Amino acid sequence: MPPPIVPPARWPPPVHPGDRVGVAALSGPVDPVALAAGLANLAMLGFEPIPARNLRRREGLFAGDDRERLEGFHELLADRTLRAIFFARGGHGVLRLLPAIDWTLLAREPRALVGYSDLTPLLDQVVTRLGLVAFHGPMVATDLARGLDGEERLSLLDALAGRPGPAWQAAECWSEGVARGVLRGGCLSLLTATLGTPWATPFAGQILFWEEVGEPAYRLDRMLTHLELSGTLTGLLGTVIGRVVASDGESGWGSERKPAGGESGGSCRGRPTVWGVASGHTVPNLTLPLGALVELDASRQLLVPLEPSEVP
Repeated sequence: MPPPIVPPARWPPPVHPGDRVGVAALSGPVDPVALAAGLANLAMLGFEPIPARNLRRREGLFAGDDRERLEGFHELLADRTLRAIFFARGGHGVLRLLPAIDWTLLAREPRALVGYSDLTPLLDQVVTRLGLVAFHGPMVATDLARGLDGEERLSLLDALAGRPGPAWQAAECWSEGVARGVLRGGCLSLLTATLGTPWATPFAGQILFWEEVGEPAYRLDRMLTHLELSGTLTGLLGTVIGRVVASDGESGWGSERKPAGGESGGSCRGRPTVWGVASGHTVPNLTLPLGALVELDASRQLLVPLEPSEVP
């Protein structure tokens, strides 16, 4: 098997219990009860959480206005004592901030960033601009607030320590085959929202992970078709789909899950594809290292992390 077309990102410095970690709010306003529970559970994992100054702000749809959210995030990035930054929740708001983020702050002091959903384009830019692995994993006022189960805790702590795996199990094989490459992706609606902008992700020579929540079958199909028609999926090596179930249960996306006909879009066509990896808007929400080398063995329904030396 030839080596990956796209080189992997480098892993951030390891994060261990006892380290100080920031908690940022770039998206929607954070429920105070959920936040308190999430911060307590983050501390129970052994971390010392340091909140962004806008963490408890509420300004319409957002945790503070654009300036407040951006400044709160930049202050965390500038704090060299923080080994990682967790995000409080998703919602909406990150896209508005992308043009104004000071990437030099993170480049100066690389560290782990952990989130998903609305954070998808930010995590993607960490990989694209900085060549740094970013973690598609639990958020403080949602997943940590309900309490992580043992598998989730192990997945998160191992990823932060730089030792992910040994593998993520999918539920179904939709198209057989084996692919090795860099893992990219996130929430499908955010991946399509960046098309036509400087922050869009080209997936050539890489493996796409996507997940979504609360969308009817026709919208899932429309978003996947949009990605395909844009040329974004040209040269894609394989696809990993989360535990996605259409909100309307139509076209096989409901109880049977697997879409009928072409509704998996170009992300599936002729490439190794699996459905049902538990990451994102699901329980458990396992941590995936975006930008890292992986092997997708669709026939065995496995996504396996690889060290660079394991790629021939």
